[in-house]
Amino acid sequence: ETGRPGSQGPPGPRGPKGTAGQPTYSNCDLIQFLRSHSQKCPVYPTELVFALDQSSGITERRFNETRDIMTSIVSDLNIRENNCPIGARVVVVSYDSDTSYLIRGSDYQSKKHLLQLLSQIKYQVPQKARDIGNAMRFVARNAFKRTSSGSNVRRVAVFFSNGQAASRESILTATMEFSALDISLAVFAYNERVFLDEAFGFDDTGTFQVIPVPPVGNYEPLERLRRCTLCYDKCFPNTCAEETFFPENSYMDVALLLDNSRHIANDDFQAMKTLVSSVIDNFHITSNPSASDRIALMSYSPSENSRKKSKVKTEFEFTTYDNLSIMKNYIHTSIRQLNGDATIGLGLQWAMENLFPGTPNPRKHKVIIVISAGENHEEEEFVRTVSLRAKCQGYAVFVVSLGSTQRDELEQLASYPRDHHLIQLGRMHKPDLNYIVRFLKPFVYSVR
Repeated sequence: ETGRPGSQGPPGPRGPKGTAGQPTYSNCDLIQFLRSHSQKCPVYPTELVFALDQSSGITERRFNETRDIMTSIVSDLNIRENNCPIGARVVVVSYDSDTSYLIRGSDYQSKKHLLQLLSQIKYQVPQKARDIGNAMRFVARNAFKRTSSGSNVRRVAVFFSNGQAASRESILTATMEFSALDISLAVFAYNERVFLDEAFGFDDTGTFQVIPVPPVGNYEPLERLRRCTLCYDKCFPNTCAEETFFPENSYMDVALLLDNSRHIANDDFQAMKTLVSSVIDNFHITSNPSASDRIALMSYSPSENSRKKSKVKTEFEFTTYDNLSIMKNYIHTSIRQLNGDATIGLGLQWAMENLFPGTPNPRKHKVIIVISAGENHEEEEFVRTVSLRAKCQGYAVFVVSLGSTQRDELEQLASYPRDHHLIQLGRMHKPDLNYIVRFLKPFVYSVR
């Protein structure tokens, strides 16, 4: 006789985790599929900000011309009309020495409504001087703050300028921030554009543009704006790519001081090595001994005498490698985290007294990039003295802090202006290392 079925046994042990699934299509495959079925521009979800010049010196006629150009651009774009992330969401600001919102993304529900709002923007008698650099920084830091996120979302700013920028420094600072935040920038310039041309010279994608305001009926500049900035496709970058021209005799010797001290978690140290490997892509490395940048790398190692501070270790010198791939391989496979302390002042001193003077055929520019993620326990007066000496001897000192070091401690290290030479990330959130790489691109060009 068959007995009753027994009770269900306990669950078995958990099996090993399966391998990650592979996407059927890449992002670019999906974008190409969209393009083949729709010619609408932009094909990527886009956050688009227009900035109108309303500073002293601009006439009502000129302002109306500016508004009409902006309206013409918007008329040709696919505008987002709901929460579905397709097309462009448009914001409009005006600026003089301050910046004000005219239209926010939540002010309209359709393209027709947006065009009506644009037509209602009226000229106001200017009261203040122009500061386009300050307006650019406001837009970069505020106008894109609560926008859509995602790997395919593009962010674009289009400025209209009726005259000379307030200063070269403010334009360079703004350009570095736009590059770091991955925001494409175009400027319609009625008059002087020399600072803008210089600041945008770093860009080899063609998405950063200075556009002379076209006369009525000339659509060529607008077509390039549409193709290379508003409708730019990162899957096909060569359609707008431009060669970057270096000034004559502008090569540089660059010493990187990497924090490999005992105060850094292993995962953070691996991320820092990846950062260094990406940073050197911003330099022109070739086997030609007279026409290339040169890179040296330093780190810290513990002293044999426990009473003494860590000493500086030269991982490789300026003339050790003339090949990027070999350099990157060394960074990933040979640099070890050692049980030492960070001694930034000693590192700067070592570079100035041993590394740079011992190298033949010195380059025109001398740059020291300090990458720090922990506390520096040297006496402040020593660090201040060494960093001042470096600046007086013509070194450009760029500081990247990925920890909680006090800002005033870092400011005494970095060269002037501080906004060009100091990045501090990771005090509240995990740092975005790509921000640093993108920031360094216009910085390196400005040094040249």
